[in-house]
Amino acid sequence: MDFASGKLQRNFNVTDNILRRHSPTELRAHSLPNVSPSAKQSTEYSHQVYVHASQVFESLLPKVDRDKEVIRYAQRGDGEVPRIHFRDEGSKRQTYNLAFTTLKYQQLIETVLIESGFFIQHPVSDEDQSLVTVILCDLMNRNFRLPPPVPNSTAIPIVTEVQETLMKARTKLNGALARNRIKHQALSLDVLLPEKVREKDKCSSTMPIYVWVNILKQSVRSVISYLLEQQYEQVRDMEKLEGKTFYLDPLCADVLVFPASTKEMWRGHPLLEEGYLVLQDRTCSLACHAVRTIMETEGDVLHTHVGTGRTAAHGATFLDQEKSNLFACGVDSPQHVQEVESFVGRLGVKNVRLLQDDFLELDPADPKFKNVRVILVTPRCSRSGVNNAVDFLMNEGEDATLLRDLSKEALQTERVYELAGHHCRLLQQAFKFPKLEAIVYLTRSIYEEENEDVILKTLEYANSLPDNKRIRFKSYHPMMCKKESDTQRDKFLRVQPSENANGCFLAVLAREPEAAEKPQDVIARAAATGIIDEVTAIDPVTGELIVHGGRKKRDAALTRRGNKPIFPHHKSNNKHNGIPLTNLVKMRMTEKRNVLPPHAQAKPASSSRSSSVLEGNPVALHPRKSPPKNKEDKEKN
Repeated sequence: MDFASGKLQRNFNVTDNILRRHSPTELRAHSLPNVSPSAKQSTEYSHQVYVHASQVFESLLPKVDRDKEVIRYAQRGDGEVPRIHFRDEGSKRQTYNLAFTTLKYQQLIETVLIESGFFIQHPVSDEDQSLVTVILCDLMNRNFRLPPPVPNSTAIPIVTEVQETLMKARTKLNGALARNRIKHQALSLDVLLPEKVREKDKCSSTMPIYVWVNILKQSVRSVISYLLEQQYEQVRDMEKLEGKTFYLDPLCADVLVFPASTKEMWRGHPLLEEGYLVLQDRTCSLACHAVRTIMETEGDVLHTHVGTGRTAAHGATFLDQEKSNLFACGVDSPQHVQEVESFVGRLGVKNVRLLQDDFLELDPADPKFKNVRVILVTPRCSRSGVNNAVDFLMNEGEDATLLRDLSKEALQTERVYELAGHHCRLLQQAFKFPKLEAIVYLTRSIYEEENEDVILKTLEYANSLPDNKRIRFKSYHPMMCKKESDTQRDKFLRVQPSENANGCFLAVLAREPEAAEKPQDVIARAAATGIIDEVTAIDPVTGELIVHGGRKKRDAALTRRGNKPIFPHHKSNNKHNGIPLTNLVKMRMTEKRNVLPPHAQAKPASSSRSSSVLEGNPVALHPRKSPPKNKEDKEKN
């Protein structure tokens, strides 16, 4: 893979080859609904959602000593959320939203329960404590008004009992909450949250929607034409995104951006359900396009963490569906396999191969990985650059510890270093694949310990291996070919978290091209192996080998065996009687003797030696006749 060649340079605009294929005819059957600013996510929770949210909340509580617990819960988890069978994606999203909100307000809720004396009048078992906390969080955000019942939902007795108990104690609970608000001069509940958590919530509410076009089914041009037919307007500035407008991402030519007000409209839309468009975070699309920038049509790609399969499917659309594969690690159950296979099948992607093994447990020498050229490393990082925690969890299939980490103001330093160490092990494992040409490394972290420091340590590791295992790698800008990236001071792509996008860090570690060997090194290696016998100097101007001592000494130095010199007695243009370096060494190493000069090709010599064509300007060679040894030989001549 030649990174310096123009073949790998990609031009990300609407004339790119990803704008190929179909016309918008198939899309016309799916009309987009009118954009309504009032379209908001439903906040009416069924009793089943309360129960599931309490289970998620309890599993994400950090472990503490029993004697230090403010409120005792039945069981504090270690981040392993129990497997829950959700009725649909909507109930799953509501469950995670409610659990995440409760985690953010946990300290305030526990303070209100204690200061109001709730447990004195209404004792609660440890098993029901998480349910009480979750329902109280919901009531506090509703100003202690019970939500209306959800149609076609089943009432759960314990949920009804907890709601009635809390409503009986609402006066004291509301009083304790009011005192805390006055103490902190908080006009609203969100003011009581840590500043960084509050900023993330604000950015999440205004973050645009990112979708990528499945180019296996439709071209970007077709989708844009369809949107224009639906009275949408294409804007050239993200700041102008509002109402029925869209924006084409400048770095990802197949990614369209829509206003935040259309979030509910896109969920469950036919274009998403039928695989024409895919809703996904922009950071993942950046990584896929980095793979596309450095990947030729031949060869396979390996993805370390499959998640929901969206990133794997996106990357696979850029590969030849028949000749190249994308291996995705990390499917952890038959249900997970079925979900990912169903998703990629709906998109028409045929070259994704799922692996149940953890990436660190793979055998790089396995024959199925013999064509792996690029490895996409997307580790489970701190996700400190993510603003929309629940949407990110739903789209990417991340573990639910994301909710616990982002509900706090900052992650503990020890945890950051622990994650960074794991990232280093992933990259070191990637270097073991024999045909590896490049690594694409993506985190959604703002910490240098997980980003730049990991890259520097990994490069130091790769370039310090023994000579027989060393393959020199270097960092390049993810969106440029190698030649262009050498002119860039910054070799990484950093996206700061903002109201427009989640933050990320993207880097590419690519194999360095083998440097041309210097003439001095070639001669030294040849002399050390006995290919040539005498080296006295290298002409600094012509780069030719200089052998002093005249014809006799030169012939002696170049004689392979006996007294048969390789070169004939002819005058050299070099005043030192120099022999061209490449001609000498390559001809000696290939053990080919002589080639007739062009003027003698009509009358071939009697020698049986095979001809040899050397690189550069070919030098014609012919054998020199040895002087007659006796009188009979002289008469024959």
